[in-house]
Amino acid sequence: MSPAVQTLLSLVVVGITAIWLVRRAFRKDHTKGCGGGECGALSPEVKKLQRQLRR
Repeated sequence: MSPAVQTLLSLVVVGITAIWLVRRAFRKDHTKGCGGGECGALSPEVKKLQRQLRR
């Protein structure tokens, strides 16, 4: 494979990855992961405090 083709293919892959990361960063879906309050890493005490703070 020629270096020009390799360069072009690598730029396409980097471009697609950059677009995917930017779209993922600005997406409004905050219910996944620990952002929705359903994270297993949070202790019961922290969850209780979060419920109290919401009120």
